[in-house]
Amino acid sequence: MTLQKTIGKYVLPLLGVALISTAPTASLAETQAEWLKRAQVGPTAPAKQDWKAIEAAARKEGKVVIYSVSSRIFKLVKKFKKKYGIDIVGHDLTSRVQLEKFQREYKAGVHQVDVLFNNETPHLLNDFLANKKVWNFVPSSVAGDLAENEKTPFLVQRWSSRIIMYNGVKYPNGAPIDNLWDLTRKEWRGKFLMINPLESGVEANVIQTILQHPKEMAAAYEKEFGGKIKYSKAVKKAAKKNPLIGKPNAAMEWLHRLLKNKPVFIGSTSKIFKGVAAVKQDNPPMGIATFSRLRKNKKGQYNAQPAYNVYPTFGVAYPTVLTIADRAPHPNAAKLLIRYMVEEGHKPWNVIGDYAARESVEKEQVKKFNVPPFKKTGLWMIDQNHIYESKYSFVLLYLALK
Repeated sequence: MTLQKTIGKYVLPLLGVALISTAPTASLAETQAEWLKRAQVGPTAPAKQDWKAIEAAARKEGKVVIYSVSSRIFKLVKKFKKKYGIDIVGHDLTSRVQLEKFQREYKAGVHQVDVLFNNETPHLLNDFLANKKVWNFVPSSVAGDLAENEKTPFLVQRWSSRIIMYNGVKYPNGAPIDNLWDLTRKEWRGKFLMINPLESGVEANVIQTILQHPKEMAAAYEKEFGGKIKYSKAVKKAAKKNPLIGKPNAAMEWLHRLLKNKPVFIGSTSKIFKGVAAVKQDNPPMGIATFSRLRKNKKGQYNAQPAYNVYPTFGVAYPTVLTIADRAPHPNAAKLLIRYMVEEGHKPWNVIGDYAARESVEKEQVKKFNVPPFKKTGLWMIDQNHIYESKYSFVLLYLALK
């Protein structure tokens, strides 16, 4: 297999679109303009939302179909049905699989999904919103409780994150590391769990975000080792051979040393959590997993803790968003479900590590879960455009270093 094909094998799936043409489909039953007029979203959205009319129309539609990144969507089905008489037809799909499925259906002129609940926002933004395949919708009832970046380009339901966690029973006084460079030391060789970034768009986004902070990683190196960083032959060679990678920097060197230290690739954050958190083990690993997995801590069985004090960051945050699919068959039910999921239906996601976008809810979470406010966690935020634009060079670098 040529290098170009090898890179393409990983880049396209990480973009969430697989090997799919993006050419428009002709002869759709309902044109986009006709649907927009009926759905009243995007350019046809009224200045003021009439929720009585939306609810009445939603009840007539009878159901709403959602592709959901979270299995917790099924906890809403009975209550939503009882309150509105509307069925939620949920599909529990990773963000990457959602986008692949939706793209295939859209190309074929099949419009069966109403709402995407998704956290692959770099690609949702650049491949779907930009091409008017999805539409942003912000319920007026919560608009005042959201920051501007939580209303545009997408409605953010919550802030998710991948964080470094450790076993709280083995290390009752805090994390056994205090610097990201510690993960490159021999004592953590083969003892750090993560998802393979070439198989997970979100994990790739996390590593790309760290790579976006070379100055901070250089400062962290000096703090840890007391001297200026020196680049390995592998990093120099990768940069020289592939100009798209750019000049060697501390973040690249960190990635190289991390991979050289043999992290253990696990297929899901749930398994990583269990691998780290299981209390009956003498020499537990650390790992990077979804912050909200800590809700699964159970006395005598699992005890994972967030490594808050790791410098220069203990994790990367990203938005989990709600958006309406273009030509959704049940647009009013979609609006109603979206509002429900950021209001009373938010309950399944009101857990430690899932920071609500709504400011009033987040304040309650800080008190309830004894966590720092989201803005004070020290998490690095993903840059959606940078991640999208640099995906090719990231895969190029990763393949050169692994």
